[in-house]
Amino acid sequence: MTRALALALVALMTGGCAAAFRAPTTPFPASASRVVPWTLDRELLTHVNRRILVVVEVAAGHPPERYALDRLCTVAAHYGERPCTWIALGRPGAPPLRFVGDRLYADGPLDRDSSLVLVRYVGNHLDMWGQSYTLTVAGHDVHVIEINQERHRVWSWFLPERHLEAQTLVHEYGHHLGLPPCDHGYYRDYPDFTGGAHCVNPDCALSKPRFGVLLYGLGHVLILHHWLEDYCAQCRAAIAAAKAYWRSRV
Repeated sequence: MTRALALALVALMTGGCAAAFRAPTTPFPASASRVVPWTLDRELLTHVNRRILVVVEVAAGHPPERYALDRLCTVAAHYGERPCTWIALGRPGAPPLRFVGDRLYADGPLDRDSSLVLVRYVGNHLDMWGQSYTLTVAGHDVHVIEINQERHRVWSWFLPERHLEAQTLVHEYGHHLGLPPCDHGYYRDYPDFTGGAHCVNPDCALSKPRFGVLLYGLGHVLILHHWLEDYCAQCRAAIAAAKAYWRSRV
């Protein structure tokens, strides 16, 4: 009976049931673009410079999971069409960035041939898994991801911390990419837009934790060992459409 139940669950989770857990698309703000390339980030999605550099700062809490940072770089390199590596802030070769309170400063010139992503591990200083925002320093955009790694540790008895951390990093990076566009996004607190848009598909790293997503993801993790560390087919199609638009105008 147990084996039959497990096989039935596998069939259910691999049989296209993601649609059953799909959230309804909600209206985006009137200012949101309705046409390709929507508001996707061209710098992070096209080969505009030599590399993407992920700079890592541990402001509070325990050290990061190397697997999670490697996974983020794999995703960034794949969609950014150029190499991506990560380096600890303050190490030789790292850009001269530093936070003072909530302000970011550059103590020297920044490499114009690198797109910069700054991952800050802030421990329990966030009341959420992570958040993302962009700061401009010395004329250079720095894509910031803050992550509450202590929250992942709470669940490490049940799910590997490295995968939880990777999913949060890829999720927040998806916000920097500009995903999802209005055709398959939703706002959890609609008509309040302050929480940001998330993907309606439960098989996407950019989905928002809710009962259907957790149920779908739990089946995949426990039975199929499949982690939500990439974007869904609709998000990938949006990226491809934006790239085709940009290339058609080169």
